[in-house]
Amino acid sequence: MQPKRRTAYIYWVYFALVTVLAVYLRFWFVASIPTEQLYDFNTYQEIAANIFKYHSHSLWGQPVAWQGMGYSTALGIFYILMGNAQVQTAQLFNCLLSTLSLPLMFLVFRKLSSHFGVVLGAYTIAALLPNHIAYNNVVGTEVFITFLFLIILVLQLYEFDNRFRYPLLGIFIGLAALTKPFFLAYPVVLALCHWLHSKDLRRTALMLISTSLLMAAVVSPWTIHNYKNFNSFIPVSYNSGYVLFINNNDQNVNGMWMPLENVPASPQLKKDIKRELNRNQDNVKLAPGLDKVLKPAAKQWIGENPGDFMKLGLLRLKQTFFSGAQDISAWAMNDFQSNPGQKESPRFKRNLNFFYGAADILVYILCSAGILYLLLNLGSIFKSLFSRDLTLSNAILVPSINTAFFLAVYFVFEGQPRYNFPLLFLFAITLGIIMHKTSQGLQRSES
Repeated sequence: MQPKRRTAYIYWVYFALVTVLAVYLRFWFVASIPTEQLYDFNTYQEIAANIFKYHSHSLWGQPVAWQGMGYSTALGIFYILMGNAQVQTAQLFNCLLSTLSLPLMFLVFRKLSSHFGVVLGAYTIAALLPNHIAYNNVVGTEVFITFLFLIILVLQLYEFDNRFRYPLLGIFIGLAALTKPFFLAYPVVLALCHWLHSKDLRRTALMLISTSLLMAAVVSPWTIHNYKNFNSFIPVSYNSGYVLFINNNDQNVNGMWMPLENVPASPQLKKDIKRELNRNQDNVKLAPGLDKVLKPAAKQWIGENPGDFMKLGLLRLKQTFFSGAQDISAWAMNDFQSNPGQKESPRFKRNLNFFYGAADILVYILCSAGILYLLLNLGSIFKSLFSRDLTLSNAILVPSINTAFFLAVYFVFEGQPRYNFPLLFLFAITLGIIMHKTSQGLQRSES
């Protein structure tokens, strides 16, 4: 066998082995590790179960648009196809999407690096990453939005007939926006990457317009649904004002969630909040009118306290990207009550702490690499913005611009460790690129 063919053979055999192991670990984890669905995860489950029962997208008998409807609706349809609405079926749904995400990650990595070692190293980390395995246990958006995000990146990186590619991009961005409403701004991110890569203004404008129109076409039926049910213009969800308010106020000290009743408010604002809650069973998830009440108050506080807002924003980024993998224990493996004896075993505790420690270290390394990669490329990106001739590679633009987009959203609204999930695979390839370039630099300096 010729050396090149032998290398290619080893390359694909290794890819296949890692993929098989990754798929096995996903299904093993959901079958073996117990967890309880809490807070938002329980809400997704209840809404999906109502869809399964043909009670529409509802919560406690009422129409709801508290969160993006994408995941709960897709899960509800899957429940109908499977004939039950059990949590185990949701975990199966996640495992299937996570498995489909593996070749998509590989396709993205191959476009961002031509070096075999970088691609296979990044793929190994991403495929076997504890977060990517553990979150299949959770009835939440993490696996679903990452799957959609990967499809968007594949469509962005692999060029074919734009008459099909641009509409497909618009459709999947629309589905992502129905899951995470901040993706409504993603056509701008896409257009920025395209223009900095090609400097073709006409094609960039065509991409921006066509993807925006198709995205709007996907989102608009839900927007119309919301207008009919809530008599208000709500493109996707009505929790942005609430999130902005509870995360940006005088009493918030860490940039994270706090109870609404603990947020300081004027007598008139308290009266308005109480009025909206009284109209909606005293539950914020069923109170669309709170958005119009809380958003202006949050914006006013930000405008009057720019320094404190900046501090809270940085704290949110710290909580999101530099809290290790504590979210795994909190959400994906929080219930060992079925075997309390095992839970108290020193050996079990030691192994569990080792797993958490290793996951912490890996997440710290990945997030550090991803943000460092953005910082290293900021200068080139700014130069390209103001130069007609300076184009940049997708290897620079796709990880950097997307990282900046997510950072901007979390800086303003809310930070949680689990919010880093959709970026971890991109951070894996940036780590590989940084290590490869560092190695090349050392070799040149030695020679």
